[in-house]
Amino acid sequence: MTLKSGEYIICSKGEKEDIQLLLQEISPIVLNDSSVITFMQQNSPEEFTNYYYMILALKEGESFDAARDGITISTQFPTRALNHNDYTKLNEIFSGDNKLLHEIYLKKIKFLLQNNGCTKEIAQLRPIIESHVESSPLKLEILKLYTQYELLGQGKPAPLSSLQDSDGNIYTFGNFKGKVIVVDVWATWCCSCIEKMPKFIQLKNEFQENGNIIFLTVSIDQERTRDKWLKAIQENNMTGLINLIISPTGDSHFETDYQIVGVPRYFIIDKEGKIITVFAPSPDKEMKDLIQNILKS
Repeated sequence: MTLKSGEYIICSKGEKEDIQLLLQEISPIVLNDSSVITFMQQNSPEEFTNYYYMILALKEGESFDAARDGITISTQFPTRALNHNDYTKLNEIFSGDNKLLHEIYLKKIKFLLQNNGCTKEIAQLRPIIESHVESSPLKLEILKLYTQYELLGQGKPAPLSSLQDSDGNIYTFGNFKGKVIVVDVWATWCCSCIEKMPKFIQLKNEFQENGNIIFLTVSIDQERTRDKWLKAIQENNMTGLINLIISPTGDSHFETDYQIVGVPRYFIIDKEGKIITVFAPSPDKEMKDLIQNILKS
C-alpha cells in the first residue's frame, strides 16, 4: 500500500482532499523487516523508501513540499535545500541493517558532497557510515571523499592554487588577503555560467564602493582554449572584474584542491584567507544577503 499511496500523493502533489483519509488507512511498517526488504528487492527500493518517509512526515503534519524527498534532483519538482526530514531519512537508513539501501544512499552521499560540500549535517553521518555500513569499495570511496571535503569546510585555510591573469601574471588567493573574496568559477563552454555572469557582475557593482571586498572569476578552461577565454571576457562585459584562469604551467591544482566537478561554483573567502564557503549560492539575493552579513561581522 505504501508504494501505491506514495504514487498517488506524488501525482496529486499533496493537493487531493482525500489524502488525509488515505494517510489514516496506511498501516505502519518496519523498513528493516525482512519481508519489506524482500518486497523492495523485487520492486523499486529507492521509490519505496522515498514514499515511506514522505508518508511518515505527512502523518506528522509536514507540508507536502517539506515531506517529499529533497535528496535526489528531480525534474518533477523544484530543487529545494535539504531539511530535517531528509537528514532523518539518511540517519535512519545508515543506522539500519538494510544493505540494499546502504548502497543506494552511499551513492547519494557522494552526490551531496560534490554539490553541497561537507555540511554539518552530512559530517554527522560519517561515524554512522563508518560503524554501520559494511566495508566495500564504495564505502572506502565515500570516506575518502569525506576527508577531501572536510578540508574545504568553514574556517579551513583556502588552498593557494596557482592562477594566471590575461597578462600572464601569477596569482593565488593569498594576493588578496585583507579583503573578503567572492569567486565565480566558470568555463567558456558552460552555458549556465555565461547565463549567470551578468548577475555576478551586477553584484560586484553593488559593492564596488566597499574597499573590503573583491570579486574574481576563475576559469577552468584549458590552455588550448585561452583565446576563447579572452574573447568571452570581452563579449560578456567582464572587463571590470579580476579574471583569472588555471595556470597553464601544470603546477595549478585548483580543480583538485577545490573538488570542482561542475560549474558554475561560487566561493567566499574571508579577510584572513579562510574559507567561509566554497558552495555559496548563485549570485542573487541570497548571496547578497550572505555577503552583507559577512561584511557586518
